[in-house]
Amino acid sequence: MDIAIVIKIAGIGILVAIICQLLKQTGRDDMAMLAAVAGLVITLAMIVNLIATLFENVKSIFGLY
Repeated sequence: MDIAIVIKIAGIGILVAIICQLLKQTGRDDMAMLAAVAGLVITLAMIVNLIATLFENVKSIFGLY
C-alpha cells in the first residue's frame, strides 16, 4: 500500500470536517450531513480496490477456493 492513499484519505477527512463545521455554523445541518456522506462515499470508492486485493491475498494465503 502506498502512503499517498493514506494522505489522500486524511486530506478528504480534513476537508469534509471543515465543510461540515462551516455548514453547521450557518444552520444548514442537512447539507452538513450530505457533505459527510459524500466524503464517506468518495473515500470508500477510493479504497474498494484495495479491499478487493486484500481479500484475494487472504484467499491465496489460506488456499481458499
